[in-house]
Amino acid sequence: MKLYKLFSIQFAFLFLFSCSKDDTPTKTEPVKEVPVEETIAWPLATPKLKVVGKYLKDPCGNIINMHGVAMTPSPWFNGGAVGEWRWNNYDVAACLSYNKAVMNKLSDAKQGWYLNYVRLHIDPYWTNNLGVSGIQENDISQFNVERFKSAIDNVILPLIAHAKTRGMYIILRPPGVCPEHIAVGDAYHDYLKVIWDYISKHPSLKNSDHVMFELANEPIRIKLPDGTYGANTQAHFDQLKLFFQPIVDMIRTNGANNILWIPGSGWQSQYKGYAVNPIAGENIGYAVHIYPGYWGKDNNSPSLFRANWNENIKPVADIAPIAITEIDWGPEKYAVWGKGGVTGTAGGWGFGANFKVLTDESGNVSWNVLSPENLIDKGSVNGGIAYDNDPQACANPVNKWFKEYAKKMVICN
Repeated sequence: MKLYKLFSIQFAFLFLFSCSKDDTPTKTEPVKEVPVEETIAWPLATPKLKVVGKYLKDPCGNIINMHGVAMTPSPWFNGGAVGEWRWNNYDVAACLSYNKAVMNKLSDAKQGWYLNYVRLHIDPYWTNNLGVSGIQENDISQFNVERFKSAIDNVILPLIAHAKTRGMYIILRPPGVCPEHIAVGDAYHDYLKVIWDYISKHPSLKNSDHVMFELANEPIRIKLPDGTYGANTQAHFDQLKLFFQPIVDMIRTNGANNILWIPGSGWQSQYKGYAVNPIAGENIGYAVHIYPGYWGKDNNSPSLFRANWNENIKPVADIAPIAITEIDWGPEKYAVWGKGGVTGTAGGWGFGANFKVLTDESGNVSWNVLSPENLIDKGSVNGGIAYDNDPQACANPVNKWFKEYAKKMVICN
């Protein structure tokens, strides 16, 4: 009995001692997980694409939509327009240095940019006679074919070659813009034939895997057989076909099967008649421009924007791929062409968000913003996101959207 009591006392003492405050296990704080930065393989390859039905497809059959920027290798469009002249005086080396650096930045995942094509302009700065100033981009009176050929070899080809190393396709456009009035067989028609005959025969451009051709920039009105000029009736589209079909046929006769992007009228905003009388041939798409004020209405309104899209763009988007080779937007205070357009919300007031809805629904739309200044502050290779990263201007949402597109993109190696 005494032994039992002694054992019990000792056991209790040990129990109390073992549960003293100093030995009570403390609560372990969970280890916080450090977020893993998302990685996206970029840049990707640039295999030769082809038009299959209404889609661009790679050799493996993947549907490809490109997302990029327009670039013009001339002093005015390389900083001059924003007061920061980055080169001048036909300095080829400086021109190439700046434009290659922009390509590098805008295809650099580490800097948050995921572009995979450039709409490249052969600017009249390089193709007009030297010493000429004060003429408009639509004036071809000073075009010099030898300077044009030199520009191709010394400026355009090096940029095209560099773009490939950055996983970027090229949509190449001719020097300058269309005059307000064009006509089948007129001087501008002949000018375009000279341009595309040379390009489509050039061994470094003809059938290049990553190079496509946009046949003209912003036709406005075309001449009818009765001598009047206008746009957007079937008769006008029939004339547009007679204007561009011979250029297409010439390119194909030269053995070039590059994808061709055909512009519409009304500054590249009108296309419905092409659905009735399309350009004939393979590897044909349509190059479109869209801004908040196009078609004479405020495309911040989702219902108006959709109605305009359905009338003017959807007819050809239903039969062929679309490349929107000019677009931007931003509140009035910013230096954009699309002034007054805001990003807004999908289904609500706003141009940008509803533009994305329409293109995503279509499923076959490639698109690029108007210039590097639409993406990076003043087009500087050291610049942050343009327009102070304001979500209502185009740079902020485009930065996010292009990354989202890149996450989903699958293309042959």
